[in-house]
Amino acid sequence: METNKKQISKIHLLKNQLHLSDEEYGAALESYGVSSSKDLSYEQAADLIKKLIKLLPKELRENFTQRRNASTGSAAKQKYDELGIRWNERLREHYATPKQLRMLEAMWMTSPRVEHKTEEAFMKFVKRISGKEKLEWVMMSDVRKIKKAIESL
Repeated sequence: METNKKQISKIHLLKNQLHLSDEEYGAALESYGVSSSKDLSYEQAADLIKKLIKLLPKELRENFTQRRNASTGSAAKQKYDELGIRWNERLREHYATPKQLRMLEAMWMTSPRVEHKTEEAFMKFVKRISGKEKLEWVMMSDVRKIKKAIESL
């Protein structure tokens, strides 16, 4: 079954909502072996839409989901979820996602080489590595540096 116009529109709307660069969008399409959303099969387009929706902040995600699972209700909020997916227009880069921030903090708190497993010590470490005063200011490009620094302690 071929991709329909509604799916293509949804893919492009999600691309714009997420501020994906042409390279990022192209890489997503390449993972399906195509260079244009029009070349996706119906199932591939549905899968791509599902993956892009997962990247949206919760408020925007609800606009795109067609049905809700009434038995589970809304998911419990996790730490940093209120930050959502954010874009810095001046730097033309995404901030770290809530999931990435939780991963970095978990790495810090569970590393056997970390002596002071406190949020304050973690923030001092993040500031030293990334130069960012607050965790919510960490960019996606900083995540790799912080992760490597924790791993190399």
